Amino acid sequence: MTLVLLDNDTTTVVRRVPEGEARREATLRDLIATHPAILPVHDIDPSYGRLVTVTRELAIPGVGFVDVLLIDEHGRLVVVECKLWRNPQARREVVGQILDYARALSRFGYEDLQRQVSIATRTGGNVLYALAQGAGGTLPEAEFVDRVTRDLAAGRFLLLVVGDGIAEGTRRIGEYLRAQPGLAFDFGLIEIAEYRRADADGTEQVIMQPRVLAQTAIIERHVIRSEVPGITIDTLETIPSVAARTAPAMSTGGVRATSETANRWRHFLERFIAETRFDDPGQPPPRSGGNGWIRILLPHGLYINVWRSITMSRMGTEVRFSGAEQRSAFDALLADRAAIDAEFTDQGLEAPDWDPGDVALITLAASNPLPWTDAVEIEQRIWLGVRANQLVNSLRPRLQALDRDIAA
Repeated sequence: MTLVLLDNDTTTVVRRVPEGEARREATLRDLIATHPAILPVHDIDPSYGRLVTVTRELAIPGVGFVDVLLIDEHGRLVVVECKLWRNPQARREVVGQILDYARALSRFGYEDLQRQVSIATRTGGNVLYALAQGAGGTLPEAEFVDRVTRDLAAGRFLLLVVGDGIAEGTRRIGEYLRAQPGLAFDFGLIEIAEYRRADADGTEQVIMQPRVLAQTAIIERHVIRSEVPGITIDTLETIPSVAARTAPAMSTGGVRATSETANRWRHFLERFIAETRFDDPGQPPPRSGGNGWIRILLPHGLYINVWRSITMSRMGTEVRFSGAEQRSAFDALLADRAAIDAEFTDQGLEAPDWDPGDVALITLAASNPLPWTDAVEIEQRIWLGVRANQLVNSLRPRLQALDRDIAA
């Protein structure tokens, strides 16, 4: 395929860069994220409004990373997956990958999506709504949230596979898409051909030509689901943390903590609760778990235990898994350990320790020598809060998914 450039009496033939040799997938992703208008979305569905980029590399726990997530002013989501088409296997895999993303997103609530967007953009608040408003949206926030929530539940997205050349038979892809249950989506194959030419002064000029190769009509499917909301029983008894099992967190020699120490802990607890912010908007706030430790609720009746110990001069966070059901949850998380560890290291944090002992544990701990001055306690709250937030980000959606699987 060639382009012909006409400039007065000059005719220039520009040859296309062969498929699989064009710009790298990351470059194509960044081009779309920076210039979402390059995508001919309105050729697929003219009802879409102005598109804005939500984020690139949106993490879908347990599935992967969406190359680019877009949203229009009405709150309609566009999922973009980029691929250089070097071989037929890559073509098949990328279609399966984007459908995996769609299925995972269809299990998200609005708060789940908001959490993952906040993580990716490192921005608090209702990022999706703010972006839609910036694009000219007029929906009130409550209506906007309701619309996105309905679209998520129905799996109603625009899925775009974008590549430098798509040779897979569209009929076969269409048959594959129609075999996917429980989703209502638009799907488009978009080819962005790349052409290069050198000007007289040696400067290389790059021309990108997008076009829609194939699309499906929205495939509406009706699925009857029996959804049983998870029930969490918050026991009144205290569950000792790893620090408490080793040594009383705020005591010396088994003697009851002094009133001064207790007052200092009370101040620490109040500040931790007031200052700790979770990316997940649905996460319940921390609460007291007793002297020297704090509890943060997770699904499956689990808790993140945030603790510090004067006698050990240490602090940390841990999740304990006791009983058969919780042990099963630990085993499921352990199977995804590599992805969970990577989520911590991607945020510049150390990966947690995994202890599959009689009482399984996921822990992060550090030494923290005395004295604990006011300045040191500020650093402690930040250190503990950041790691508690990442534990919520990594564990909560996976545990919620386990609950849904059990209910189904």
